[in-house]
Amino acid sequence: MLSCTFIKSIRIHINYFLLGVFTLGKVLNFFPVGGERECLATGHHVARSGICLNPYDCRQRDGTASGDCAHGLGVCCVFEVTCGGTVQNNLTYFSSPGFPELWSGEEDCKIEIEKTHAGIMQLKIDFIHFTIGQPNRRTGACDEDAMILGEGRSNLTLCGQNHKQHVYYTLSSAVETREDGELPSTRSTPLAFRMRGGDHPRLWLLRIAQMPLAYSAPHNCLQYLTESNGTIRSFNFASNGRHLASQEYRSCIRRNTGFCTIRYSPCDSRSFRIGPGGNGPEDLIADPVQNDDMMPVNDQIQEEEGSGAEPQIVEPPTPAPGLMNRIWSYIWPSWIWGQSRTWHWSPYIQNYGDEVFPYYGYGNYGKGLSGYGRQKCGDRVTIPCENEYFVSSSVFSPGVCDPHHCGSNFCPGMRFEDCHVESSISPFAVSMHFGPPTIKENPEDNIGVCLRYKQVPCN
Repeated sequence: MLSCTFIKSIRIHINYFLLGVFTLGKVLNFFPVGGERECLATGHHVARSGICLNPYDCRQRDGTASGDCAHGLGVCCVFEVTCGGTVQNNLTYFSSPGFPELWSGEEDCKIEIEKTHAGIMQLKIDFIHFTIGQPNRRTGACDEDAMILGEGRSNLTLCGQNHKQHVYYTLSSAVETREDGELPSTRSTPLAFRMRGGDHPRLWLLRIAQMPLAYSAPHNCLQYLTESNGTIRSFNFASNGRHLASQEYRSCIRRNTGFCTIRYSPCDSRSFRIGPGGNGPEDLIADPVQNDDMMPVNDQIQEEEGSGAEPQIVEPPTPAPGLMNRIWSYIWPSWIWGQSRTWHWSPYIQNYGDEVFPYYGYGNYGKGLSGYGRQKCGDRVTIPCENEYFVSSSVFSPGVCDPHHCGSNFCPGMRFEDCHVESSISPFAVSMHFGPPTIKENPEDNIGVCLRYKQVPCN
């Protein structure tokens, strides 16, 4: 015969069970489906992925069931928003009105993104489709159509064609009180498409994922690529495009196991156009090959190289010193020439003394030799060198690693098939520095950059 204590215990457990099932109308989730993991959506939806939830939670959160998951115990719940919507889930798709049809409306389209929980650090936004109005062709400013993510100085502004691009955006940790009597809540992040370009056909589909710290991109990386081989493009890189102004960011690449070096090369012979070209270092390349495959070099010195606010320096031409004189100019004490006792070892010598030997970059040494370095490039791409100062190479003549690249060639004076830059500086990264809007007469000289990268095994 069962004791009274055992019967009482059974009765208490049954009460707790019923309370869990029926309290506030919430259905008890008997079979957890993996902590809201990503799943593959099925059916006719623009979204390709969803979150694995039980059917009740999917309905309560205004999602759409698109196939089964968790061995049939859950549903792949898809979340989609358009103008005026609010993102409140780990994975949401934001589409233009009427997608996949082109939209020609002139009103702004805005959504708000709310953190699902306090541990969310970043948004990863993939531009599955992204076509809105082009920037100003002369200045590069998004002064008509624009996508604006965030507010204040930390906002990101893009326009033009950016399909298959992506960004990692760090969310604010600030809190705000929405109404009297409510506890402070995390501030939402606005994402708006501003339409000022008249009757332009527009189309976008953005995949918005909320990332905890464990899955966030490294610090100060707007883009983060994890494959061993891939492509890096500046925003709005297109045949009829122009690189955007006011862009300052890094595209980082994860160094995968077994790889020690990364190699960058242009996507094609016209995939590097950042300002008009200048004089290249042909005089420093041993036995140069002159043929039709040589990457073109514009021999005319341009007074305006970039759109940045940095000073544009044009020195009068002087005879180029010999190779050994150039090398000794870095390692010989400067008092030999009656100056202060300073050793001129660094190639970035324009910051030393009275600038007797200014260095403009990419292997050109000496006063009067124009180059592709920092002072000649308001707009530029930067790739970390092997070290801060001097680097040997297979062709000893150039001898200096210049991290800054601009003009009309990624490798001035070299054949396209031989053009590449290698670096073992970790983390692997390519930095884009595009200054404020400045008038450029020829947009074809400012298309931007497309680079292929390949990680090289340690052996």
